[in-house]
Amino acid sequence: MKPIITKLLLLISVLIVQQKAVAQDPEKEVIQVAHDFFAALEKGDSTAFRALFIPSAKVYTVREKYAQSVINHRSPFTDTFRPGTVIKERMKSQGVVVQVHNRTAMIWAPYDLWVNDVFSHCGIDIFTLLLTPNGWRIASLAYSIENEGCTPP
Repeated sequence: MKPIITKLLLLISVLIVQQKAVAQDPEKEVIQVAHDFFAALEKGDSTAFRALFIPSAKVYTVREKYAQSVINHRSPFTDTFRPGTVIKERMKSQGVVVQVHNRTAMIWAPYDLWVNDVFSHCGIDIFTLLLTPNGWRIASLAYSIENEGCTPP
């Protein structure tokens, strides 16, 4: 009976270690936050959208106008979604950079954006994330808005 119990305990231990290894892949967890961001954006789900940010988070945009940089910032908690407007932001599969160091992370990702299935613009998203007691949360999001040089699919 003891050998069976010993083998069973060993099997349970191995399964627990494997589960923790899968659940604690920081790069996958961080990139999942970006995917959750895009899903909330597309659904127009302001509750899910806001839950992805720390309370003091900021969103920054930069675009070129008349050969000058125009920079704006806002709180993600003031963002609202218009009924009937579907925003689809797609992170490109190539060129994405994810860096994780202890409790900080960043994602640098090319994207394109569509509004009601009409191409709007492309750019680069830069997410800065912090590991909180509730998991990875966005501390800041900076993105460029570019109308030239885009290659929509």
